[in-house]
Amino acid sequence: MSEKPIAQQEFLRNAMMTLDMTRDAFADRIGATRRRLDNWLLPSESSGFREMDEMAWKFVREILKGKEKKT
Repeated sequence: MSEKPIAQQEFLRNAMMTLDMTRDAFADRIGATRRRLDNWLLPSESSGFREMDEMAWKFVREILKGKEKKT
């Protein structure tokens, strides 16, 4: 089982900052709707919060690894 960062919200915000992408651009890059991304970014105690599935975690990690290789 792979490890997950402390908080999904923090992971996604850091990814968007690292990639220098807006929410709209990031959602488009990962193939998600803006609404889905917004739900992933909510605090876990929020009623609208949705957990990302493992494939989404892996995909974002792969995008970040690709970014690291380019720099």
